[in-house]
Amino acid sequence: MAERLVTSIRRRLLISAVIVLASATLMAQAPATAKDNQVLRWQNEDDCSLQTETFPLKKQDLIVTTTGGGILFTSGMTIDADGAPNAYGPHNHGLDFTANARGQHGWVALVTNQNGRPVIQKSGPYRGYYVSTTSLHQGQMYDERDPKRYIDATKIPYIALPSDFARRYNINLGDLALVRNQVNSRSVYGIFADVGPKGRIGEGSIALAKRLGIPANPRHDSAEDGVTYLIFPGSALPADRRITARSIKSAAARLYHRWGGTQRLRSCELAPSADKE
Repeated sequence: MAERLVTSIRRRLLISAVIVLASATLMAQAPATAKDNQVLRWQNEDDCSLQTETFPLKKQDLIVTTTGGGILFTSGMTIDADGAPNAYGPHNHGLDFTANARGQHGWVALVTNQNGRPVIQKSGPYRGYYVSTTSLHQGQMYDERDPKRYIDATKIPYIALPSDFARRYNINLGDLALVRNQVNSRSVYGIFADVGPKGRIGEGSIALAKRLGIPANPRHDSAEDGVTYLIFPGSALPADRRITARSIKSAAARLYHRWGGTQRLRSCELAPSADKE
């Protein structure tokens, strides 16, 4: 009877030891934290260095990384005043030179009348200024002559992209972005609100530049390099939702953290930058 009891105890101890050893082995194999697990998944399945390609610009090709549903590149930044009610005015009376509102075939950033002349605001705090436009409009604002229809460069952090770049990467007006100044590590959430000229890239609103700590006078300021742009195709806000800095930040922050956040962004900031014209 005693021998059977001893044998039973030994079996139980042996089984317990096996269970403990197996548990320890599994714990050793598992990542220490969920964050570590996420990092390993990026390294094994989403290596930024293996997903780069070039996009042609006028001066040199741009290195573009497609990773985790985001489009990533590094360039400089010129300052965009479009959409601000005081962006342009007669005799260069505005935030930017009036000539910058013209393209090869006429006015491109102003509302014009049937004769092709810029429409002048008749009332309000910016009476006498032209009505400056952006490619993206506020929802349910149908009067083309109303300055409030457009995305105000002095209030909304936005980016401009050339149309051929946007088409290639399935980016649509209203898609959200994260922009980072590599010099001071400041990051700002923004929105794709304006179409820029072909062959050039790296353009942001006055509000975006200020929040990034970049000199923001559209007439003469810019950043030569060191600005990272991360864009999320297909992320546009609902068409009837008013576009504000707060609504952009709320929606874009969720996308950015789901994508991987600052840790992943810095691991992907490996591609050389492209100069702007």
